[in-house]
Amino acid sequence: MKFCEIDNPWQIPIRAIINPKFNQTFAIAMTDFGSLDIFDGIPAGSAHFLEHKLFAKPHYDSAQRFAQAGASSNAFTTYTKTAYLFKTVTNVADNLEILLDLISQPYFTTVNVAQERGIIAQEIQMYTDMPDWIVEQATLAALYPQDAIDFDIAGTTDSIAQITAPVLNQIYTHYYLPQNFCIYLAGKVDLAEINAKLQTLADHNHHLQMFAQRHGRPQLHQNPHLLPVVPQTTLRTIAQRPRFMLGLRLIPTIKQSCAMITLQNQLEFLFAIILGDSSKIHQTLVRRGLIDDSFGYTIIVERYYALVLISGESDQPQVVAHSLENYLFQGAFISELTRANLQMVQRENLGSYVFLQDYLENLATEAVELAFYDLDVRQMPQILQQIQLRDLKQLAEEIFKKENWTQTFLYPQ
Repeated sequence: MKFCEIDNPWQIPIRAIINPKFNQTFAIAMTDFGSLDIFDGIPAGSAHFLEHKLFAKPHYDSAQRFAQAGASSNAFTTYTKTAYLFKTVTNVADNLEILLDLISQPYFTTVNVAQERGIIAQEIQMYTDMPDWIVEQATLAALYPQDAIDFDIAGTTDSIAQITAPVLNQIYTHYYLPQNFCIYLAGKVDLAEINAKLQTLADHNHHLQMFAQRHGRPQLHQNPHLLPVVPQTTLRTIAQRPRFMLGLRLIPTIKQSCAMITLQNQLEFLFAIILGDSSKIHQTLVRRGLIDDSFGYTIIVERYYALVLISGESDQPQVVAHSLENYLFQGAFISELTRANLQMVQRENLGSYVFLQDYLENLATEAVELAFYDLDVRQMPQILQQIQLRDLKQLAEEIFKKENWTQTFLYPQ
């Protein structure tokens, strides 16, 4: 496997992870703009809306062009990023041209924006009928009152009603800049072919030439708005069984973005040890019939946001919440923080990294995300190996504070 930088005249970081044993090539273009980036004139859901609508061009659709060139394409939006991607076994250079055309040529009209608004409104309505979505949104709103993370990535029907063609053009101009992008290709990559294509585009593609001339420093929503956490929320809706979600908000004092990735992995290690399938509390709750396979936790670290969501279905959700609260806040988990457990989790995570190299999509996606934290994906084994038991104990002492804890319960109507 070979890692390399691909020079280009547009100052877009383009990198390749070359592995000739693969027949496929995966490519991803990611920009540092997501659903959290809500400022004056940017309605909630704008990043997701723009992601959908960018495929529309004056006389064609980019998704159709990818298909004609033998590639499958997709896109996604997260709290802090938007990504466009393709996978192919043929015509890699041609598909890279389509990808570059996709991100460099916006085409928003009153008609196509109105059509998309209806599609996304249906998508939002579908989510609002899902109990798991309802619980998660209520928990986020309790952890971060009046913060951008309160909104679903797709926005609300009211917020997307404010999204117009001029709004999308304003957002595109402000955030879709060469220096705010990173592109990774992974798998079978012919560098000579790619370089020849990029040179042709540099000479003849007007949209890319205009794209390259745009510069700026976009405003990003880096830090959460920290109002007091709402301790408890109780909901009733159509559902088969009761649900719970317990949220823990961290307040990082980290100044360097790369240190957030270390924090993320420390959290992954800590919760794998104290709440994983082999932990004593997990086994006890299963034995008592209080949790089942729906039980789990999610760790979210984006920019300078860091939080943990613990959730599941249970006929006695408040009993589960009480048991976990006592376990976490009274330090009953401390006996689980042993060198043997740390080494076990460390081996599992290092194994996952090795396994990752056989999956182009996962490897390239992680590599491009880490680039925005000034990290190379090849640094991950070292980061994982450097995590010490004392790091986890210190982290546990710092994060388990009642004022940063919330409980959400959902019961069937």
